[in-house]
Amino acid sequence: MSVRATISDSKSDFHKEFPYVIPPIYRKLADELLVELHLLSHQKNFNNNKLFATGLKEIFNKFTSGYKPTEHIEELFNAICNCNGFNPTEISKMSEELIREANLLEKENLSKFLSKLENYTKESDYYSRINAIGIYKLATELSYCKDINAEELNNEIINITDSLGYQYSRVEKDISMYKSNIEKMKQALEIIALNLSSNKK
Repeated sequence: MSVRATISDSKSDFHKEFPYVIPPIYRKLADELLVELHLLSHQKNFNNNKLFATGLKEIFNKFTSGYKPTEHIEELFNAICNCNGFNPTEISKMSEELIREANLLEKENLSKFLSKLENYTKESDYYSRINAIGIYKLATELSYCKDINAEELNNEIINITDSLGYQYSRVEKDISMYKSNIEKMKQALEIIALNLSSNKK
């Protein structure tokens, strides 16, 4: 019987693979994803599917905006995934596939499309906030949702959430928190850029 890895084991593996100093503003993201993926890797009912992959890539991409050096971004993602037993190449591929499919999807085919997505509607699936962000990203990438207002987009999110068997109140809360945190991140980066500009004068 194999010994279950601890969060300390995961963090140790992460630092071995990514031996660089992470700028303070991005350190919290890295730590939170490390912990979350570690916990998910030990959940019996968790399914690593396209929706989860899309949510994970969306969170990572948004919260590493402005990260320097840029050549470390992919290495950071790979290390976060690898130290918890997730395949970063597979995650990226699944996310790209779902977004490509969403870009080509017609509204009348949505229900059929959702029903074909593996492991999404099982009641035993373990819910993660990452899935909620996957739903949000999916909705914004749908071909017929490109030019709709916020209320119409929210109705589409409700539709997708219901089809997948998730509780909308929980999904809505996670999406709202995600958008709020993105805005805080943008403001923090703007302040840092302003300070750097002032120091150069």
